[in-house]
Amino acid sequence: MRATFGKLCRAALAGVIFTGLAWADPPPAGTEFHPFNPAQQQPVTKDGVTDFHLAPGLCSSKDYGDGRGENDCNNGNLRSVLRWKSEAHTGDTVEYKFDLKIDPKLTYPGFKSMAALGYYPNGIDSHLRLASWEGPFLHNFIYMLKADTTNGVSFLAQQCQAPADFGTWLTFSLKVHWSAGDDGWAKATCNGKVIYGDEAIATNQAPHCWPSNQCEPGVPKDPKSFNFLVGPVMSGFGPDWKKIPGAKSLFDEIQPDGIGVQVRNLSVLRKADLYDAADREAVKQLQQKLAALGCNAEAPDGTVSPALRQKAQDCRKFPDGTLPAKLTVATLHDYLALYSRPDTASLPAGTGAAKPAESVASQFVVHAAEESAQNAGKDQKVNSNMEGTIKGAKKGENKLFFILFGQFDFKGENFSELEYILQDNLDKKAQAALAACDAPTVTYPDGTVHLRLVMLKRSGDIFAKPKSAACSVKALPPGQAAEARFLLDHFPDIAVGMVKDKTVNKMRHDGAKTFMKRVAAGEITFVDE
Repeated sequence: MRATFGKLCRAALAGVIFTGLAWADPPPAGTEFHPFNPAQQQPVTKDGVTDFHLAPGLCSSKDYGDGRGENDCNNGNLRSVLRWKSEAHTGDTVEYKFDLKIDPKLTYPGFKSMAALGYYPNGIDSHLRLASWEGPFLHNFIYMLKADTTNGVSFLAQQCQAPADFGTWLTFSLKVHWSAGDDGWAKATCNGKVIYGDEAIATNQAPHCWPSNQCEPGVPKDPKSFNFLVGPVMSGFGPDWKKIPGAKSLFDEIQPDGIGVQVRNLSVLRKADLYDAADREAVKQLQQKLAALGCNAEAPDGTVSPALRQKAQDCRKFPDGTLPAKLTVATLHDYLALYSRPDTASLPAGTGAAKPAESVASQFVVHAAEESAQNAGKDQKVNSNMEGTIKGAKKGENKLFFILFGQFDFKGENFSELEYILQDNLDKKAQAALAACDAPTVTYPDGTVHLRLVMLKRSGDIFAKPKSAACSVKALPPGQAAEARFLLDHFPDIAVGMVKDKTVNKMRHDGAKTFMKRVAAGEITFVDE
């Protein structure tokens, strides 16, 4: 009879499992124990089911070996993981599939994160991951399967299993064509239902990039190989936990008897199709619907081409918010349902896709992204944390870390009030010098003081530098002065870089996204006075 979560946990902590493994099976074929699992917390496989358990405070002190001198105990991480022995590489098409069951006694609710606003309801993210797909670089996670009692099991903020269903088996599948170009695709299903799908993308880039997802916004990485790990990891708050509101130690809190997870039927297949037979039949039907409306001259062959995507977008003008932004395997049936409606033929013809605006010439290559946002969607207030790097700038002057802040006018597609707030806090000397310049600052709740660069709105879509700009730059230490100078003189380079890197499309605030695209296109300009 298979051991229960509780019995296995007690046995593991007593040392029975690891001093007498005669009754346990080897780990599933193709996997190995992760080197940072504590000895008392190794996964145990019996009768085809692998049991994982995380106990409070039970961590590994083994050095990561990357020169940082860090380990799981230093960072507050709890781990019980199996690692797939062979990596996937760009050009490979792979299906990762397994059954998963979470102990229904799980009490971990997740945590509120500004980075998750616009993705997870109320910005509730999770430190508990159940599987991950990782590139070889530091903080280079691409995908995570997460869990908590608020959102259940989730993948890229799409619910896979509701918390009420914890304790029942869930079948998860991720199919990926790994690519560094625009021919990649990914499709995630839970119990056969598509919860996420995207295509014509670079799948070696994280769709949701923020620090708690082990990803650095604005830091370019181009992985060509990918590791797959399965099993629970509870990320901690790290050695700076005292600075994090609500954190009581470097470990995130879990229930006293720990967290239990079971996995079975684990497989990695080097073959996968994005569209199955039912999907291809739906594509044929969509092609026929578009042809009947005079919008598609292609034969109904069940293949999604760039031309078909465009025709599906352009054929009819649907009410705002009705038509999904892109035809993918995840939105296919939404498109088919809309084009199958009796009233669709009477809708006005679409206007066709606007030609993408050409970016203005830039002086510097900038890689930047929105790290988090306090306001998202169509909120008139904008408060977005931005991070980036300036290629070629000297060390100490090549980082961007500021807040894009102000009021957005959606009708005018521009800020009515715009400012940049430097995130690095000011020392006393700089504060005094800025006060002499009559330069505005803001004091954060933690008592730190930060410079506000309040841009002056001119007629139309023109912004001018603050009158105190030159004095403010002189008042700052070298690194902060370089950042302020760059924001004032080269802000369009940031926008151009975000458009080229496509990180602009991941901005959570619709107005901020529109603003950056218009700046990159030269429609919004900046002058000295």
